[in-house]
Amino acid sequence: MPHHADNRNGGSPPAGPGHRVRSACRAMLRVLAVPVLLATPAGAEFYSAADMARVADRAIPSLRAALQDGIIAHMPRDQRPLADGISLAFPERGPHPMAFFSDPATGTIYMPLESIRFFDDIATLTAWFHGRGCSQDHVHSYLWSLLRKGRAMPSPLRAFALDRDALLADPYTNSLSDRFYSSGLLFILAHETGHLVLRHRAGLTAAASQAQEIAADDFATRHFTSVGTMPMGVLIYYLAAWWRDPEGRAAATGTHPVSAARIRALARHMLDDPAAFSHAEADAGPVAQQRVRDVAGLLNGIADSIAEDGMLSLMPRSLDRDYPASRFPSACPAD
Repeated sequence: MPHHADNRNGGSPPAGPGHRVRSACRAMLRVLAVPVLLATPAGAEFYSAADMARVADRAIPSLRAALQDGIIAHMPRDQRPLADGISLAFPERGPHPMAFFSDPATGTIYMPLESIRFFDDIATLTAWFHGRGCSQDHVHSYLWSLLRKGRAMPSPLRAFALDRDALLADPYTNSLSDRFYSSGLLFILAHETGHLVLRHRAGLTAAASQAQEIAADDFATRHFTSVGTMPMGVLIYYLAAWWRDPEGRAAATGTHPVSAARIRALARHMLDDPAAFSHAEADAGPVAQQRVRDVAGLLNGIADSIAEDGMLSLMPRSLDRDYPASRFPSACPAD
């Protein structure tokens, strides 16, 4: 599986991860948006060239191995020829911070270094806030401002005046963020592989695009059942993707519309066979299976929230009023 884009500390997972992860993810269910889709400000650069070099050194080898030795190697033998010619490209930056996409014309999956680091930072931020008992609404306000409103924002940890090394020195933050990041990035990679293996087309809209997304999710889901773990990081990915495109309008590249049906499809797979998503866990058995059910319940909760009538017409004044960017540095400070 892919390892973190920057150096991580070791250590055992904290006690009672299921309960704490359930609490962390419940806080992610508030999803507010406005009805005008805006792009991230052009030219915004979150990370330095040195940051990008560190991401490249650590992430590229593990992602290449995950594609060939993980995803493709776990496909049924008779289907593996369908993956012939798939390649990975790692541009420094994409059109926005969540710009993971594939090009069916060339069989290339694009994983921008900036997007990898951004996803890692959000996973770290989410884990830190939960471990400290801080309100996740500040993180939601950041993502809403950046991905939905298109405001010029610093990178996630800079926006909250937090030092990455200091956060990762905390064993709980290090462990939980690693699970979010690693499983989320692997799900994205498997999802994009699914698009190419299934010969999907780019630039579709509405129902046709949503159907392709569900099919690619199903492909990724089969990978996770084959390796016996669950894609916990998909909770962060789905919310970020929904903030980016809540109306489900697919673009030629870099957009993956999220619908309630798409989220519920994954939750249904997890609820139907929780053992398949947990047989490789250290605590495989009833405890791990219940953790799968808990995360599936959270996915259904997210689906219910985004399917709520009038959700897109809700004005997010409360985010600006109660969780403004000016308060980010004091929202969850390190000691």
